[in-house]
Order: sequence, then C-alpha cells, then structure tokens
Amino acid sequence: MHHSIVYISTPTFAPSQAAGMVRAIVGHAQRRNADRGVTGTLIATEHHFAQVIEGRRDATQPLMENILLDPRHCDVTIVQHQIDAGRRFREWSLAYHGNSAYFEGFIRALLPGREQRRGDVERLVDLMTRLAQPQPRRPVRDDRP
Repeated sequence: MHHSIVYISTPTFAPSQAAGMVRAIVGHAQRRNADRGVTGTLIATEHHFAQVIEGRRDATQPLMENILLDPRHCDVTIVQHQIDAGRRFREWSLAYHGNSAYFEGFIRALLPGREQRRGDVERLVDLMTRLAQPQPRRPVRDDRP
C-alpha cells in the first residue's frame, strides 16, 4: 500500500542561508528518495516548507520520523495522510519549487490555529501537482531570412 503525506513546517535558518540550505536539502532528498522508492514535491518559501511524500509505508514512516527530528525546521504539521493513495509525482524523487509569495498564501491557510476551509489541503496539493507536470516543449521557430 502506498501512503501520501502532506506536511508544512517553518524553517529555522536565517533567510540569508535559505538558498544554500534548500539546495542541500533538495540534493540529498532526491538521491535518498530515489533509492527508497519515495516520490513527492517540496515548496520552500521564505517562511514555510510544504512537502508531499509518497511511497510504501516502510519508506515513508522512517522518512517522516527523520523529518520530524530535522533541526532545519520546526512546527512540523501533518495536514493530510492518505493510505492506499495513488502517486501524483511518479516521475519525481523530489520536484522542487522555490520561494514565492503566491505559494505562501496556500501554505498559510493550513497553519495551526487558522480556521481551515474545506479543500485547503487539496488546493495546495493541486498546485504542487500542476507545477510538477512536465511542460510540453514548443518548437523553436527560426524566422531569420
């Protein structure tokens, strides 16, 4: 059975360190996830992370335990856990999308203490799914005479 876990968290490092820290997290996670058969995506904004991890329970459970103990972020909140969920990110050991105020709005709606509206998690995951889709390549036109 496949599990799908969506969590949000708050980075503990300074914004000036964000680019290097996130690059290191993504590089390590892509290799580790590929080895373990885990797929998913990550959005890192200036103030929050949002991540989907997918895979067998024996791969996702230890990964979530490590995530919960990782000192590079705090306030880890699992906002959705589905069992026997289909994979949405089959092609990605970890798709990554960078800082954006637009993304931040989707994450803030899920913060603890906020009144969540029906569909908030699904809207975030839908955004992440659309961003991870391969973009069709447009033919290059050469209009030179």
